[in-house]
Amino acid sequence: MGRSTAFAALTTAVLLLTGCAATPAPDTPPSTSAAPPPTGPLALREALGDPATVDFCGLLDFSEIEKTSPPLSEPTLSMGACSFQTRIAGSAALISFGFPDDRAKERLAAATPVGEPSLPRGLRVVRSDLQGQPLLHLVFADDSSLRIGTFFENREAAGPEVLAVATKILDGVARSLASGKQARHLEYRDGSLARLDACSALLSGTEVSARLGEAVSGKGDLSGHQCLWGDQGAPRLVRMEFGLGPHPKAAGGVQEERLGGRRSFVQEVSGGCTVLTSHIGGPDPERNQVEHAILAVQAPDACRVARELAAIAWPKLPV
Repeated sequence: MGRSTAFAALTTAVLLLTGCAATPAPDTPPSTSAAPPPTGPLALREALGDPATVDFCGLLDFSEIEKTSPPLSEPTLSMGACSFQTRIAGSAALISFGFPDDRAKERLAAATPVGEPSLPRGLRVVRSDLQGQPLLHLVFADDSSLRIGTFFENREAAGPEVLAVATKILDGVARSLASGKQARHLEYRDGSLARLDACSALLSGTEVSARLGEAVSGKGDLSGHQCLWGDQGAPRLVRMEFGLGPHPKAAGGVQEERLGGRRSFVQEVSGGCTVLTSHIGGPDPERNQVEHAILAVQAPDACRVARELAAIAWPKLPV
C-alpha cells in the first residue's frame, strides 16, 4: 500500500467513526481515536527488524516510482537488495536499493548532505559517490544506513536527473518507515544461505589472504549476505555473496564445472573471475528463483584463485 493510499484509508476510517450524528447510549463505549504516529529517533533495527530477511522490494513504492522513472522490467529481488532497470534522461540505468557494505561507514564520514534536514525522527540522506556513480545513503539515528545506487554504462549520463530520482525514492522510503510502516520479511527455507554469515561461514581471512598473496580482512553488510576481502577498486580483492536468481546454466563465456563437489559456473571477466553455485529454492515459489553463492575475484590469474577458493568454500554449504 502506497503512502497516499494508506492515508486515504486512515482518513476514511476516521470519518466513519466521527460522522455518526447520534450521541452514544450510556452503555456504548466512546470511540477511540487512531493511535498517534510514532516519534523519537528511529534506529535501523527498529525500522526493519531482522536485517537478514528484509524484503527490500516491499519497501519501495513502485506506483510513485513509475511516475518519473518506470521500471523497464520486473524488479529483481535478492537477499540484501532490490534492483530494477529504468531510463533516466534518455539513458538506461540500473537502480539498486539495499544494504551497503560495512566500509560505507568510512565513506559516510566525508559524505555530503542531500536536501534540507527535514526528514522526521532523526533520519537524513547523504551522498557518497563510488567510482563516479552516485550513491545515496539513508542514515538512521544509530548511524547505520541503507543505500540506493544508480549505475550507468556511460558514467557521463549520471547527471542531476539521476540524483533527483534517487532522492525521491529514498525520501519516500524514509517517510514511510518513520510513519511506522513495518518492513515485510521473506520466509527462507531450512538450510537457507540467508542464515549464514558470508564473512565467516565458508572462508576465513587466512585462506583468502594466502591465495591473494597479501593480507586482507573481510567486512560484510548488515544482513550478513555479502563479504568483501580487500578494498573496493583494489587490484586484489575477493567478494562472497549470497543471493537469489534464476536457475544457472552454461552459456557463452560461462563454463560448467565440478568444484568442491558441487555443480559450478565459472565466468572470466575483464581482470577478474566469478564462480557461482546454486543451492535450494528461494522463499517465493512464484518467482522461480534459487539461492546461490557467488565468489568474485579480482587478481592476477583470477580464475585459478576463484576455483581454489570455491573448492574450499562449497563443501561447507548446508546440505
